[in-house]
Amino acid sequence: MAWTGRFSDFNDVSYAAESSDRRTKYPKSDIVKNTTLTKLENLHPGISSPAVAGIILTKDVPKCIQSKKNPGTERYLMSFVLRDAPSCFVNVTCWGTELGIKDIAAKFAISDIVQLSNVQVQPKSYDGYEDKYKPSTPMSFNITFSENHSNIDHYSGPEADFLHGLQNVPIKANNDYYILEDVIAHGQSLSGEHINLLTVVRRIGPVKDITTKTGKKTKRCELKLMDETCASFALILWESDMIDIAQSWVALDTVLFIADVRVSYDEFRATMVSTADSKTIFTVNPDTLEAHSLYQFAHSQNFVEQEGTTGQSDPPLESITDIYTVSKLMDMKKERTDQWKPTIYGIIFAYLSHFDVDGDTSRVLRYRCQKCRQTVSENTGYACSNPECSNGILNTFSSTVDNTKPSVEYSVPVSWSDQTGTIDYCSIDGDVAQQMIGIKAEEFPKVSFQRKTQVKWTHLLEKRKVHFKLSRSVGEAGKVFLKVLSCKSTDAEEFQYTIQ
Repeated sequence: MAWTGRFSDFNDVSYAAESSDRRTKYPKSDIVKNTTLTKLENLHPGISSPAVAGIILTKDVPKCIQSKKNPGTERYLMSFVLRDAPSCFVNVTCWGTELGIKDIAAKFAISDIVQLSNVQVQPKSYDGYEDKYKPSTPMSFNITFSENHSNIDHYSGPEADFLHGLQNVPIKANNDYYILEDVIAHGQSLSGEHINLLTVVRRIGPVKDITTKTGKKTKRCELKLMDETCASFALILWESDMIDIAQSWVALDTVLFIADVRVSYDEFRATMVSTADSKTIFTVNPDTLEAHSLYQFAHSQNFVEQEGTTGQSDPPLESITDIYTVSKLMDMKKERTDQWKPTIYGIIFAYLSHFDVDGDTSRVLRYRCQKCRQTVSENTGYACSNPECSNGILNTFSSTVDNTKPSVEYSVPVSWSDQTGTIDYCSIDGDVAQQMIGIKAEEFPKVSFQRKTQVKWTHLLEKRKVHFKLSRSVGEAGKVFLKVLSCKSTDAEEFQYTIQ
């Protein structure tokens, strides 16, 4: 998908709907225009009563805790993240009475531009609490706001437009995220961790009132996300401003960069899900190449909504028409090894030059835990190493217990060749391999060597029309995946015509 400019074609989805009704309750006089402000990058513990301005990236709901100084009394607090530059954002904690903190929470919303004055700058605490419960920030300090001594107001000074633009800049590197395919198929080891995602909103579920086991009443909303590799992935929102904000998002028109979202294995659904918590920060419609490409992809698909779908979202084979040589395919793979580029779908006409199905069976088959899909091996007794899975690392698979047998599927290493070269380290997986081999994967170990050799020479050095998908995994050193979507025989005329 070609880059055609900035996000001028995105719907202007903002948080105004969530905050406009609140602002009507307060007079315009509370909006300050200028004062002596200190940039976050120039703050340090000990600085005397500074004033700062920035955009609110996220905020949590007011909380009540027991006072340590005055046992038997309660204190209220609320936290939010303030940002005044792409690489400068900080946690702010407001302390005060119940009425004061709830008033601040109601008056100021995510994406508001605010000014704080007479605040305290304190070094970060490294007791583990912040890493576990607060958003990760690049600053070495936090800001403390006191209802009795500090002030917070809306800000519309000379920096307001610049600060407003920061809401479309992700707080992490543009390519620092996982694709959903990786999270589902290989991410069980990530269960319980916080990761970054770049996704499109596919569906927004209703807001539900929930009563917890302890009797607490809360709200819950579930969204379905998607990207180029996965048609549906659950995101769960619990009571927070984000539930209200999410109601203004538009399916297939809203791209999200989600920083530090918690992923976990859902035993009931038998798949991975994500949950926004106190560490999570959303960037809506981020102004990046990767986000723009994903937006275009979402609008190029004809989706049929299927509740609970977690499989691939690959286009129909008949819609894939671009033809490449093996040499060009190798170049595109190398490009994606060096840097992120959009997923490519295409066709090659090539010979199957390596198809060693009569070799080591362990190199032809792949075993997975039936519950969580974690890859398991014979060397460990097919033990599942995912601690979140009920099979668990301490459980081993037994032939007498049906629900703990590993599932088995094909993953056959192959090479493809044409007149321009040979590409190695490819594989034919799953149903595509089973259709070619003509033997169910679970029956393959029992097949004789002679039969396997016969299958090998049925396909080796034969002309094939191969539909493929080339995609890159996460990070600077992300792995590049070449997935065979279809492998069919082709006649000599079509083969000769297409390679000229």
